[in-house]
Amino acid sequence: MTSNRPSHSLIETITAELATTSTAFKRVSTYLLKAPGDFMHKSIQEISSAAQVSEPTVLRYSRHFGYKGIPEFRIALAMSLVDQANAQAASQQFVEPNVADKAVVNRDLKLAIGRAAVQLLEPDRAIILDSGSTTAIFARQLRSVAGRTILTTGLNVVEALWGAEQHTLMLPAGTLRFESKSLSGRMVETTLQNMRFDTGYFGADSIDPEAGLSTFNEAEAHQGAAMMGACTRVVVLADSSKFKSPALHRICALDRIHTIVTDTGLPLEIANALIARGTHVIRVDPAPATA
Repeated sequence: MTSNRPSHSLIETITAELATTSTAFKRVSTYLLKAPGDFMHKSIQEISSAAQVSEPTVLRYSRHFGYKGIPEFRIALAMSLVDQANAQAASQQFVEPNVADKAVVNRDLKLAIGRAAVQLLEPDRAIILDSGSTTAIFARQLRSVAGRTILTTGLNVVEALWGAEQHTLMLPAGTLRFESKSLSGRMVETTLQNMRFDTGYFGADSIDPEAGLSTFNEAEAHQGAAMMGACTRVVVLADSSKFKSPALHRICALDRIHTIVTDTGLPLEIANALIARGTHVIRVDPAPATA
């Protein structure tokens, strides 16, 4: 296993090693390059069957490139595919990582961020929670706080708050997106037209001081902008890996974001660049994943 992840494109690395890698790894690479979307969303059992290798081989394959496991590898693969599309100026739908992979990657960081974000809640009486994996962890921290009115599009957020009866939980009308366990569509935006919330708490797939906040799904980006439009304040919860990501479908410019809660893995120079543009940045130390 390599000690460090490749600094260049994961797709380029996989392609370059194709001629010299082992027979088993070559089978996995061939399957991945032929059907990256299938590789992204199928189970390890299905991948091993399709590539005609054992399940442990698939895990060793991801570790060979410096990743802890398949979820982390697949998120890196998704970002690599975005880089490839951007380099080729290709207009195409990005391959979105599945919600199960997002939920386990950088969980310690997300838990620390979720705990810190609770300190921002005091002035809020009505809030919006996005459907991301970090906001779902944040939602779990809200089980023990005083009641609020909470609107969410995330079924994972509903699960995290199930039984917390002090809160008034609202779901807008919309179409269910199974891959992200969320509601989306014009009906969500229609629901928000005559509503106002104190703060919206959002996740992100990519943050850049110049490009702003962005996500894999184009419709979700449009919806996120509409949700932000219904909020007085916008808080983004995102671990430091999101600041190394390529630009995706843009949700909003940086000046729409009031506060970013991230971890100490974010370099100070990037934090200072965000602060210089008027965004409050909170960097927290990672915590052991216990929730």
